[in-house]
Amino acid sequence: MQLLPVTVLIITLSLLSPINGIAAVGKVTEQTGPTEIIRDKKSISANLNTTVEMNDAVSTARAKAELTFEDKTTVKLTEHSKIIIDDFVYDPKKGAGKLGMKMALGTARYASGQIAKNNPQQVAIKTPTASIAVRGTDFSMTVDELGRSLVMLLPSCDSKGCVTGAIEVSNFAGVVLLDVPYQATLVNSAYQPPSEPVVVKLDQANINNMLIISKPKEVADAENAGTVKKEKGLLDFNELDIDLLKYTKLDENALDKKTALDRNDLDSDLLAFNELNELDRQNAALLGDELDNPILPGYNANKSLGLLYYFNDDQSKVTLYKAGTHNATVTFDTTKNVTYTLIQNGQTIIQNVNKGSTSTVTITQN
Repeated sequence: MQLLPVTVLIITLSLLSPINGIAAVGKVTEQTGPTEIIRDKKSISANLNTTVEMNDAVSTARAKAELTFEDKTTVKLTEHSKIIIDDFVYDPKKGAGKLGMKMALGTARYASGQIAKNNPQQVAIKTPTASIAVRGTDFSMTVDELGRSLVMLLPSCDSKGCVTGAIEVSNFAGVVLLDVPYQATLVNSAYQPPSEPVVVKLDQANINNMLIISKPKEVADAENAGTVKKEKGLLDFNELDIDLLKYTKLDENALDKKTALDRNDLDSDLLAFNELNELDRQNAALLGDELDNPILPGYNANKSLGLLYYFNDDQSKVTLYKAGTHNATVTFDTTKNVTYTLIQNGQTIIQNVNKGSTSTVTITQN
């Protein structure tokens, strides 16, 4: 009875022990020269059928290599290229799993396997400046030392013929769809959108690192036309281009700004407004000298008929009065329309208030 737990423990440890057959996610299926695998910070010289595992970084020097994964996904690397296998899980019975890899440098041609065909959303391909969403198809990606990426959609061909799928190329700034054979997009920065796709006339045999150094004519024309944004770096900055004579914020002088302390009451023009002049104006109104009065249109100060005085110190009222043998005073609302008729000793004075009205106020004094 005491030996049973020990036996179970030994079996469990055996299952958890790393076995190359279990950890392998693919292998090297083609190779033209030295190929290096970096695993756990150790360098492994790859040969045909050398297995690759998750987190492996596979690099080529003056050689080409092909990696074939368990789901039949293939990645062909050209010279001086590097790819990192981030993630790979595959269930061959269900044909499902997930795949993640990063193209760090150089050129690679990717051909979809079962994971991309059955669960394309489970495939994550990245470059330093872009992410590529695969819909079961072939494409190439070329990355230079600055991380700039040229991604091109390719037809998938076999003995039955060729078909073309689609891929989406995106980053923080935008996304483009490639769904036409040999459509390409250039991504200069992770924070600049991919360029508008253009169809490139190119033999697949010429898909290599030169695609970034010597861009296809169609991509170069698009770049010259301004549809591809160039990112400026420190090397593009030239201090000689600065116009030192140009006005800047440093040219502002806070001492030139006037404040309340700069006001001098002695500078005031005391003659500009004179309260005595205002009183004269009001008295002139009382004497009938202010002819343009909106409340009393057509005000008539005919002295032969005797003056009809008015005042409206209260803006809501206007008062008309006549002094002589007889005194007459009447007050009207300034918002009303009234016709005022005053008859004194046979003399008649008619004055409208505002627009006047058929309703009249008549005062007769004899």
